Amino acid sequence: MKRRNTVELAVDAYVAWRQECVAVRLAYLTWRRAGATDTADAFDAYAAALYHEEMAANVYAKLIGRVGHVAELGLARQLAYPAPAPGARS
Repeated sequence: MKRRNTVELAVDAYVAWRQECVAVRLAYLTWRRAGATDTADAFDAYAAALYHEEMAANVYAKLIGRVGHVAELGLARQLAYPAPAPGARS
């Protein structure tokens, strides 16, 4: 159960990170197209989007590290106790 929850959290974190990536791209395009009077505000919005993307990336990185550890443990168990091949005699 714990592994599944960790994997689900990692998937959710990935989705959140990708959404923040889209927000960065949109903020960048807004900044690039901003008129002279709007440039400073558009840049501030872009910087904020970058910050949020970085935070989301850090959360995802931590969770995916935990998922990788859980997956390694599962693989180690599978290698230690391999299932018999189909049709093999026990």
